[in-house]
Amino acid sequence: MVDNILNEPQRETSGAETFAKYEFQFHWALCKIIQKHQKQEDYALLIEYHEDVVIADSLDGRRANFDFYQVKNKTGAQYTLNSLTKQESGKSSKKNSVLGKLLSSCVGTQYESRITEIGLVASNGFNLDQENNELKLDIISVGDLSETCTRELADKLDLELGSSQIPSNLKFIIPTIQIANQREYVITKFADLVDSLFPNGFCNAVSIYRAIIDEIHRKGIVKYDFPDWERLVDEKSLTSYTVKDVIAVNTKHSSTDRMIDDLSSLRDELCWSFSTFKGYRRRIEKLLIQRTGMLSAFELNRMKMIEDCIDSIDPEKHSTLKDGFEKQISKLKSDLPAETFNDDTEIMTEVLYLYLKD
Repeated sequence: MVDNILNEPQRETSGAETFAKYEFQFHWALCKIIQKHQKQEDYALLIEYHEDVVIADSLDGRRANFDFYQVKNKTGAQYTLNSLTKQESGKSSKKNSVLGKLLSSCVGTQYESRITEIGLVASNGFNLDQENNELKLDIISVGDLSETCTRELADKLDLELGSSQIPSNLKFIIPTIQIANQREYVITKFADLVDSLFPNGFCNAVSIYRAIIDEIHRKGIVKYDFPDWERLVDEKSLTSYTVKDVIAVNTKHSSTDRMIDDLSSLRDELCWSFSTFKGYRRRIEKLLIQRTGMLSAFELNRMKMIEDCIDSIDPEKHSTLKDGFEKQISKLKSDLPAETFNDDTEIMTEVLYLYLKD
């Protein structure tokens, strides 16, 4: 079991309890993972865990790096250096400023060295003095700030946090997504994503959106801490695997037609009832979309392991195709670890997939 590198006391958990108020950050986060999915990258999205949005770039807790984002849904005046670093008075001491809150979640932690990007996302934008103020940037890096602005920012952070070091990976981000059309914007992005993964395919983008936003809502309200990484991913995150499964269930593509036709021709030879055939057809369709759109290293290794295991057994050289498949299934069950498959139906689906693919 892998230790959870992020297992430190969270600055606050009230965000999880008032989850419904932050739809904008959920939709902005979806845009970020759609970009990663487009590049066929693995990810785990965490909402309201240390920060508004945290994205891990791997499901392996031993090597995952993280992006930390605070997402502000604001109108009116743009953030200035003063408003970003202004500390309001609390009951006993001053509260952290907007920027101070973000940096306190990242700097001085055991996972600081594994943070790739620290981002403050604000719909109202930023008015910060830059080296070249003629540039209209939607992402302002520390290196874009003027020397005067950088020095003043360092002084203010030193007063608040006791350190004048400005993280080089800090960015000020103006989101592309707008508050007024965020739902429609994300649905369109999902449609574009599926079209890029499966050209000429047909998907129900609304169903994909609804399933995934529901999953984010469900995971976001979880406010507990998790000492081990696996439980954090299972209980609190939206992963690339989940998104891929949702896309597969809600997508059709012409490339699957031949294999489904071939599967239909096997029905009588395998002595399947109509309901059994329908069940395997759904599973094969889903597996085809999954493996056409995005293959992780884990899946590639799994497919090779299964193929190598049964490579010596040709089902067509047995008295019946059914006997040949049963021989392959028996070999997989005896030679591979028990946790490789959930049940015999999953094993049969893999055997059918390799047969139809060839």
